[in-house]
Amino acid sequence: MSDALLMLVVAPSLEEAMVDVLLTQTNVSGFTSSQVYAHGTQASQLSLLEQVTGRQQKIQFLVYSTETALTDLLAQLSSAFHQADIRYVLLPVLASGLI
Repeated sequence: MSDALLMLVVAPSLEEAMVDVLLTQTNVSGFTSSQVYAHGTQASQLSLLEQVTGRQQKIQFLVYSTETALTDLLAQLSSAFHQADIRYVLLPVLASGLI
């Protein structure tokens, strides 16, 4: 099994629900979350303030596990958060450890 990293970017209103789902995952030993800002050109999805500042507040989650476990998690999230505008990226992990 190859290790992988799943990055999820969600609206702040989904933060607690996402934490709840991730905490129930038995194949995930942990994850991190942080506040980030999204930047883009889709002004129709931005509030007036976001259009002026050029950024939109989001919450980013990084989840480390096996590629299989994260693929299964993506299927579960797709069902639980159907059309919730969650951006994701699934990446292979070349190396990891503690320094």
